[in-house]
Amino acid sequence: MWVEDETGANLAELVFAKLGYAWLGLLVPLAIGAYLWAARQRRQAVERLGNPILLARLLATVDPGKRLIRALLTVLALAAIVLGMMRMQYGGKAKVLPTRGLDIVLAVDYSKSMLAQDVYPSRSERLEAELTRFLDESGRRGDRVGVVVFAGATRAFPLTSDMGVLSLFLSHADPRFENPGGTAIGKALDKSIELLVAVRRDGAGGEPDEPALLPGQEEDPAVVEQADQIIILLTDGEDTLGRPLELAQKAAQLGIRIYPVGIGSTSGEPIMRYDENGEPTGYATDAEGKPQMTRLDAETLKGLAKATKGEYVHVDAERFGLDEVRGLVEGLSAAQREQSIEIHREEGFLFFLIPAVLLLCGALAIGDRRRPPAAQARDAHLVGASATTPKLEEASS
Repeated sequence: MWVEDETGANLAELVFAKLGYAWLGLLVPLAIGAYLWAARQRRQAVERLGNPILLARLLATVDPGKRLIRALLTVLALAAIVLGMMRMQYGGKAKVLPTRGLDIVLAVDYSKSMLAQDVYPSRSERLEAELTRFLDESGRRGDRVGVVVFAGATRAFPLTSDMGVLSLFLSHADPRFENPGGTAIGKALDKSIELLVAVRRDGAGGEPDEPALLPGQEEDPAVVEQADQIIILLTDGEDTLGRPLELAQKAAQLGIRIYPVGIGSTSGEPIMRYDENGEPTGYATDAEGKPQMTRLDAETLKGLAKATKGEYVHVDAERFGLDEVRGLVEGLSAAQREQSIEIHREEGFLFFLIPAVLLLCGALAIGDRRRPPAAQARDAHLVGASATTPKLEEASS
């Protein structure tokens, strides 16, 4: 009977986990052939003696029936051993494994340019609200998320499944209080890659996601490419301190995709200036007293996406949200969850190995000899004598 559970898996089918041992079944006909050949050789050796009286004495203690039974038990034991080695499995349960989801690093630009107010109330404040929603949905998907906050320097929080801790970390990041020094997208990507590589080797909970490399052993590109790891870069794209395209090539070699989210417009927006208390004091100006402008460098961000097989997403005042990014991430997570069903079957190899042991013990115990005729006559005499003794005792009484 074929039984399928809700996953479509056939749970009543008998399967063999080690079909590679099936060729050992050839030993069974070979054993039968060896027995027949040995029997023929014995018969020919006896016939060569030619003396009927001597033959009768030699064969008097041989029991052909026992010899045949012993050979049959040995062959059956051999067949059972082969079946046991093939590890028969039956029945089973379909288990839905908990999905780990994706490994995501949010590289968030908190430079002064994120204070531009082309998005109400500002780019940074609007982005913080969107990131909170994103983290909530990542937690439900089972993703592990890390954060890299960058301006001229970077600050990072390693990958974790605790989205509350990440929200707290982001709440303490504020462009108003960041030291001026430009935007280091290259440094942010370098740190993001470092977090993802670290979680492969050390794991987020102490267990490595990939086996550690032995001394002199090179990383297997096939293993690396299957790592479901992405970097979501949220910035206006104005890199002033690094060479992000070189880091994108490094990410591509490690199988890490970059999804840049370009914030703002190419026409430019003035940057608001704040005092030490976080209060606005007007627009920031350059050395010549002209307002400092921030412009979206979309071409650089598109180059990062292309180099790593990611996708570029643009948000502005009319469409400021991470819905498109969430859709891309959910598509990757769904592809991984399709492989999260595991069938656990019962092992049946003992059904063959235990009988095999019993059959071998029986073959060894049987032997192939019969008792000599003189011994049989003596036993019959003793049995007859023991049967007449009670009658004599009864007659004498």
